[in-house]
Amino acid sequence: MAGHQAVKSQFKTAEGRYTLHSEKTTGLVPFAMRRTTRLTIATLHSGEEEGMYVVYNVGDYLHVAPFDATEKDPVCSLIFNPSAVRDGHPCCHAYCPARDGLDLLVGFANGEVVLMSLRAQLQAPPGGSRPTAAATLNADQMHDSSRCNAVLWVPRSNGSQFLACHASGSILVYKKNPGMTGESSGKLLSHLSSKSTGSNPSSTISLACGGINDAAFCPDGSRLAVACRDGSVRLLEWPSGASLGGYQSYYGAALCVCWSPDAALLASGCEDDLVTVYSIADRQVSRRLCHHRHDVCQLKMPAEPSHSINALGRESDGLL
Repeated sequence: MAGHQAVKSQFKTAEGRYTLHSEKTTGLVPFAMRRTTRLTIATLHSGEEEGMYVVYNVGDYLHVAPFDATEKDPVCSLIFNPSAVRDGHPCCHAYCPARDGLDLLVGFANGEVVLMSLRAQLQAPPGGSRPTAAATLNADQMHDSSRCNAVLWVPRSNGSQFLACHASGSILVYKKNPGMTGESSGKLLSHLSSKSTGSNPSSTISLACGGINDAAFCPDGSRLAVACRDGSVRLLEWPSGASLGGYQSYYGAALCVCWSPDAALLASGCEDDLVTVYSIADRQVSRRLCHHRHDVCQLKMPAEPSHSINALGRESDGLL
């Protein structure tokens, strides 16, 4: 537009030089306060839908876009609660390949968790926004009425076991079983049945921590790190749920947590605008990283370069 400066395509920072790859200018959605956008990378093998995808939530919608075409409109945009009062907007999601094709979990602000197939969403007729759900867990807040802040697949379970972490401090553990069959509405029948068929949730872990904001399994699935509202990051043995220790933020709530690929370090982002790094071997905080302008709401520790940390702030500022 006339009078507006062109978008800069070259950037120089202390870490190096960067070039703008692409910019999306159409199909934008307004920013929604208190509805943090999260990203999940998913890979489908074989079939017409083969490829990598980015699953992300914005406002009331869950979007799916090809990994190499995120500057274009999403291939599907799903809305789960079309009512005027949308208390069921998506808050978190997780993907894990599964033999039965039910590989995508979505957690909601009203406490529900939806189990679905990513491939089925991509195969739906274009233009539709109604999701195809295989099951809805904690329907009508049957087991927990608080917000679902994190969903996780249990490592090495082949997509058969998963967790839902709630703002109440409860971790609900679910197992896929023959009783996990939906009605026409897609809502799960939670059977209190015998051990042969199992029940859902199969177990519950309750933490007196002011609420859970995030959680992450170490790579081998033997430990679970939990970021809590009281500022603590707690280490739990899995699957017993026994406490293995933990640490405290400088001040404020712990918002997110992640492991290094070698499980030697644990990093957390908090309301103190710091990234705290904890050494598993030394059982103590090894450093606190500053220079973040806002709360750190998402972290990732890639394999290369070793022990580097990608940090994303609440106002979309990022640091490596």
